[in-house]
Amino acid sequence: MNRVKLSVRVPMGQEVMIRRYAEARGLTRYQALSRVIEAGLGAVADAPMAGGSNAGDDVMAAFDARLGVIEALLDRSLFTASAAYAYARRAALRGDGDADRTDSMIGEAAHSAYRRQRALAAEALS
Repeated sequence: MNRVKLSVRVPMGQEVMIRRYAEARGLTRYQALSRVIEAGLGAVADAPMAGGSNAGDDVMAAFDARLGVIEALLDRSLFTASAAYAYARRAALRGDGDADRTDSMIGEAAHSAYRRQRALAAEALS
């Protein structure tokens, strides 16, 4: 089999996924990229590539679907949190003589809650 050298640019998020895939399987980034390309070509051609496993393709497809759902939920959560912040800020500042102090307190409380949630999420991933 003749091999052809290609240069590929991928977004940073995809590079991180390829690197994690490689680390989990004890591969180099380039070996992992080769497997990702083979799996992708197999999916596009709707036929398994030689040496590829259908189980791995199914797992990656399921992972991709779940990731899409998580991204949508995260986006909705961010919007909801932003709307809640704006509503609370407007309600808190209405009729307040020291708007800067109130705004500062709301910001500090929001950042504190955010840091707590990030710490809990990091703990859950450990």
